Amino acid sequence: MDQKQVINCRQFAWLSAAILTGGGLTSVEQVLVRLGKMDAWGSYALASGYAVLLAYVFYQLARRFPGKHLFEITKLLFGKFIGTAVNLLLMFHLWTILIRDLRSLSKFVAVSLLPNTPDEIIVMLLMLVVMYYGKTSVEVVARVTDFFFPFFTFVIVILPLLLSNEIDKTLLQPVLSGQIQSLFFGNMISTGWFGDLFVMGAFLHTLQATRQLRSALRHGALLAALLIGIFLVLELLVLGPTIPGNLVFGNYSVVQQIHITDFLDRVDLLILSIWFPVSTCEMIAVYLALLTGIASLVKQRDYSTINSPMGLLVLMTSLLAFKSATEIFSFGNYGYPFFVVAYQPLLFLVIWLFSLRHPVRERREQKQGQSSSAEAKGRYGEAEPVDSSEEGTGSQASRRPTASTNRTHANRGKRNPAPGFLQKLSYKAWGRSSNVLVVLNIACLALGLWFSRHYAIAGVICGVSYCVCSVLAVLTSYMELFHAKQQAQ
Repeated sequence: MDQKQVINCRQFAWLSAAILTGGGLTSVEQVLVRLGKMDAWGSYALASGYAVLLAYVFYQLARRFPGKHLFEITKLLFGKFIGTAVNLLLMFHLWTILIRDLRSLSKFVAVSLLPNTPDEIIVMLLMLVVMYYGKTSVEVVARVTDFFFPFFTFVIVILPLLLSNEIDKTLLQPVLSGQIQSLFFGNMISTGWFGDLFVMGAFLHTLQATRQLRSALRHGALLAALLIGIFLVLELLVLGPTIPGNLVFGNYSVVQQIHITDFLDRVDLLILSIWFPVSTCEMIAVYLALLTGIASLVKQRDYSTINSPMGLLVLMTSLLAFKSATEIFSFGNYGYPFFVVAYQPLLFLVIWLFSLRHPVRERREQKQGQSSSAEAKGRYGEAEPVDSSEEGTGSQASRRPTASTNRTHANRGKRNPAPGFLQKLSYKAWGRSSNVLVVLNIACLALGLWFSRHYAIAGVICGVSYCVCSVLAVLTSYMELFHAKQQAQ
């Protein structure tokens, strides 16, 4: 295994989104619909805000500790003994994610595809796949996600079109007419699920530019919230606010309602063939993060030697942790979110406060990297020194392209995807726009729940505004990631 792992910002963003959508699309919608009824589509507003804050914390850690991942940073911040205790808590969290997703995915496969296959066999096969990728690095799973996740996004985006003959918009009415407490508890459950984003902290060292890291995390989290929100809205529009609350896999039931003409009615198998690799990549990423944390206990990054014993341990503990499907989904929908909300926000707040004592070393590292790259180019003959006489004549120097001109030509070759009147916005402007839109999402829900009691049109306006802000937040975060990539070149 190559200890120097590098992935690009697009792969980092899509891997972040895959971690949030891979496990979150199985059973959590059942509880959200039970709590929020027809307003359950607003259950990801606080989760998006929490993901944005977590991305900011990771950004600050990467600036102050370049080339380090989360487990190494905690040891530097808290010392050997306290840092090891914090890492053990984080590794326990990773273990709970693994056993939760392994068992819930095995139950889904057993119910939908292989009803006669024992659950133990399905879990073992899934774990063998995870252990196979455990011999590699995060670069491999990032490339696999880079291939499948665009198709996964495309399928979810066109689902409203495929289900257009099954949609009944009256099932969402009245809009934002429920209880504030119910929707708040639904947001807390989704926030617990979005705590899975901390898994990417084990891969902070794989991105060279810290701005790309923050933008990639923000874009991945906001994109995941939009995709899961689309699925949740479709459940309500197709099945209503009561039936999904009684279905364990409501999203799969919605997909089964797709009927294209009279002979093409098993489109769910095609969609499963795209969703299943994304969910598997999510488990592999969590497993690699767990191996990285265990290797950090002995100050190593090569985890290939502990892959097999750790895989067997996860396999055995996942089979022994739950006795029935009821325990699996009760833990995933209630126990796990409470566990995350109880400790994770406070822990990362303390980590961020402790990191403020350390100076920002980003610029120093970039200068050292630029000087070392210049020396390497000079050593290999790519940037030879030019005599002053040649500079005066301009014959040799004018024909030799410099690094700055190469960057300029590379940047000119990439067209800004924003409309003409928005192309002048800077990286900071796009980032602030994303922050404002996330805050507006929360404000739309609060205002709609408050004023719709007296004015029904207020709920409709706030609901439509929430949907528009969610889409715009994804677009602005993409533009933020685009500018961060341009500045890093």
